[in-house]
Amino acid sequence: MAAFDNLCMNCMADIGENTKCPYCGFQKNKRQTENALPFRSLLKGRYVAGRVKKINGEGFTYIAYDTERDVPVELHEFFPQSLSYRDGETGDIRITGGKEVEFDRCFTKFINNANKINKLQDVEAITHVTDVFEANHTAYAAFEWVEHVTLRYFTEHSGGKLGWNAVRRLFMPVLSALCLLHGHGISHLGISPDTLFITGDGQMVLSGFAIDSVRCAQPQSAPDLVPGFAAIEQYVAGSTPGEPTDVYSFAASMLFALTGRPPADSKKRRANSRLPISNSVLRTLPENAVTALADALQVSPENRTQTFVRLKTELLAETGKKAPESRRDAGVPTAKGQKRKRRKEVPNFVWVLSSCIIMLAVFAVIGFFWAANYHNGAQEQRQSDAEVVSAAASSATASGGLTAASGGTISAPDLVGQNYNKLVSSSSASSGAADYQVLLSSKQFSDTMPEGCIISQDPLPNSEMSKGTAVVVVVSEGAAVRTLPAVTGKTLSEASALVTAEGFVPTKDEEYSETVPKGYAVGYKDVKEGDEKPYGSQVVIVVSKGPAETESTG
Repeated sequence: MAAFDNLCMNCMADIGENTKCPYCGFQKNKRQTENALPFRSLLKGRYVAGRVKKINGEGFTYIAYDTERDVPVELHEFFPQSLSYRDGETGDIRITGGKEVEFDRCFTKFINNANKINKLQDVEAITHVTDVFEANHTAYAAFEWVEHVTLRYFTEHSGGKLGWNAVRRLFMPVLSALCLLHGHGISHLGISPDTLFITGDGQMVLSGFAIDSVRCAQPQSAPDLVPGFAAIEQYVAGSTPGEPTDVYSFAASMLFALTGRPPADSKKRRANSRLPISNSVLRTLPENAVTALADALQVSPENRTQTFVRLKTELLAETGKKAPESRRDAGVPTAKGQKRKRRKEVPNFVWVLSSCIIMLAVFAVIGFFWAANYHNGAQEQRQSDAEVVSAAASSATASGGLTAASGGTISAPDLVGQNYNKLVSSSSASSGAADYQVLLSSKQFSDTMPEGCIISQDPLPNSEMSKGTAVVVVVSEGAAVRTLPAVTGKTLSEASALVTAEGFVPTKDEEYSETVPKGYAVGYKDVKEGDEKPYGSQVVIVVSKGPAETESTG
């Protein structure tokens, strides 16, 4: 097949002579992400590079085609753009001057991490590495491609939350896998409803592996963190996240599945660490599960459940008792050893019947998803085109798998340019709320669309769509390159707030100053106000120590 022209660059299905993929809707003339490998680049004489599915501080993640095994793969390219750039002529990765030490350190981590995962082929419930190789003066890791929907998508379209029996069935195999991963010295540090996948056979797997530098506030890396699921230590420069960090993210993901909403951001939970759980959910959970989640979601890492082995023991220590009824949205204390009143046990036959009903519902939803999403090998991924997710939402709704009811056709609304958060928060009060849903497909950098506003949508504005189905949107993260704000003369807290608002990670240094009072910002180290840097870059705010003291000569 000449230049692999018959492959769709978004899902790797064979589309023949078509210019539009009949499976995912991807147009053949669409452009590749800037700075990424061109479509159909051949690596190692074996892998055909497709569309970029994700970008973070580690590099690009592509869908690719393994011509030897005749299957799609998820191809990770080590390309930290804060440390390197791509040669426009050769496609090779070149190290930015002065960044050689940091690049080599992260490069070694990437290779070692991929090789460690590659050795764990027998570990279930994770995506496996199938190949690790070097090309273009950098490294690549090929992961198996898994047909899936994310846990976030699955939960949102399963009535907004899952029952305890369904959650336990999905999460326990992943918990066992994490016990083994940490036993081999592998941390994930990015567990969230977006990296937990529900596969076609109804199982959960953990994906989205990356080096630790990507998932904590460290120099030269844009942190890839999901608010509500990242532990507090991941926001602290110089910290060393580990197994307790993954315990927090895993427990937060369980809580999301049970309640339909994430815990508050860990930075906010320092002031109020209580976990709000509605009464209707709380009374369905075993006491040991409530205690286990509360202990695993301690804000301070030293007070948190330290290992997955311990968490597994606590979750499996079934008492048969449920958490006590309480007022609606009662706060569940997170202090260890909190005493709880006992409720009367529910008869066993009720739980057996409930379990059967829950599992039937779960498998029914899964069936609807895959009937709609995966025809003839077409794949869907977290960063895939909006049309793929939209097709799934529309089909599942028509089949009765979603809460929205079908009923004729409507003209698709024009959502481009609107603020996504405001749109979603006001949709329940809108008269059109019953006509369509608004679902987030992905976030992308944009130099023209303000942060938080909708860049594109599917279906297109004013086109025909089924009533009650979803409009799937791509939301702007703002410009990929930001301007350093003026901080001179500001207090450290004021300067840090300005820098954070622009998408940078602030750190502090001190120096003497004859002109700026002690405790106020002198400026930046190595850069100046008005300079441009990539989103997520770490910047050093220099704080005045006041005038230099004159040394005594006596």
